[in-house]
Amino acid sequence: MGINGETRLVGILGHPVTHTLSPRMQNAAFEAMGLNIRYVPLHVLPENLPAAVAGIRAMEFLGANVTIPHKVPVCDLLDHLDISASRAGAVNTIVNRDGVLEGHNTDGAGFIRAIGETADIDFTAAAVVILGAGGAARSIAVALAEKGAPRITIINRTRQRAEDLKSLFNRDFPALEVIIHLPDEDTSDLISTSRLLINATSVGMEGHLKSVPMDVDRLTNDHVVCDIVYAAQEAPLLVAAREKGATVMGGLAMLLHQGAASIHLWTGEDPPLSVMRNALES
Repeated sequence: MGINGETRLVGILGHPVTHTLSPRMQNAAFEAMGLNIRYVPLHVLPENLPAAVAGIRAMEFLGANVTIPHKVPVCDLLDHLDISASRAGAVNTIVNRDGVLEGHNTDGAGFIRAIGETADIDFTAAAVVILGAGGAARSIAVALAEKGAPRITIINRTRQRAEDLKSLFNRDFPALEVIIHLPDEDTSDLISTSRLLINATSVGMEGHLKSVPMDVDRLTNDHVVCDIVYAAQEAPLLVAAREKGATVMGGLAMLLHQGAASIHLWTGEDPPLSVMRNALES
């Protein structure tokens, strides 16, 4: 596709962004849809985030995706948050509507759609363990709470960030049981009594996957284990979980569905999932 004076831009704000597969996936979708839109990676240091967000407005981008470490701090730089972003306290999609910047979050919905392709789960009976409390973890946790998960255990290296996430649940989901643990505390009983385990940290983002981030000794074929990181090699957590008989899901499935939801927000059209999936797998 050529670039001309009518080409519109979207991008992804992150630090780093060299690993991202989103441009490949999103540009394949725009081409298949016949849209004169291009998607570009935008490396933004944390101290430059306010200027970058202002640039989306100034340069009349259609919008942008937002990835680590900007999903939470970007909330304070936007004009409006939809309910998904407000509940999660995190944004992964910015929409520019005639100079008004809206914050949305498609991570949670993308995760739910992806897990639905992987396993048949009754969310109202599925206790959950989530490793991490950052932007992606918040979004996934909120989506699972909305689906009626009875218990969510948050394992995070800093207790305060986990407590901040718990306070969001206390506000919006008062009936939900929320448990907080640090990584060095014993969580084996909670893992054995949960159905869904999720690594929502950025461990292994650059492909240096060397360790399993949670105890897998209690896993069985009743468990579903997810790792949202996508890299050249399969995450050790998923390898170990499969050996225990668990159903596993990698990060590409969630990337696909959250990206498709972002395109719908920018264009009002549903993108071709098969084209996007082929672009990710090529």
